[in-house]
Amino acid sequence: MQRAGPYGDAAKTHLEWSAISVWLMKTDGEQLEAVSLPVRVAHLSVILTREAEEHAAGWPRLSGAAVTPAIYGFSPDSQCEARRSAAQVRSIWEANGRPYLRPSDCKFAFQYLAACIRSGIIPPLPTMGDVEPSSPAKPAPPHILNMFKE
Repeated sequence: MQRAGPYGDAAKTHLEWSAISVWLMKTDGEQLEAVSLPVRVAHLSVILTREAEEHAAGWPRLSGAAVTPAIYGFSPDSQCEARRSAAQVRSIWEANGRPYLRPSDCKFAFQYLAACIRSGIIPPLPTMGDVEPSSPAKPAPPHILNMFKE
């Protein structure tokens, strides 16, 4: 996620919750029932928590201005319960080897950020040419072959 620059953490959050959402849609629900978590509760909890965590991480929206996540419209107890249920789903997802977290999704996230830059939603990310070169603390030692040039 180095290519994402300051949006690296937000991209990681987006990618992980996207993978969790796909896994949850494709799972049969037996693992959720084993921990007494109803499938509908798991789906809603993941949707609400994903939206809140992406918002908190600063994931940009192509549709424009950020929208307050729906989870904040619920009571604090309901918010805690939704986050707890989503954390349970996430731990089951991690125990299954973090499926549906693919390189193609990382590429799509980078393309999404590029589209946000082109749309003017976020500022351009600095590239190698935009960053000042760092001055070394001490000069590099002379190369062994340079002594033969004199």
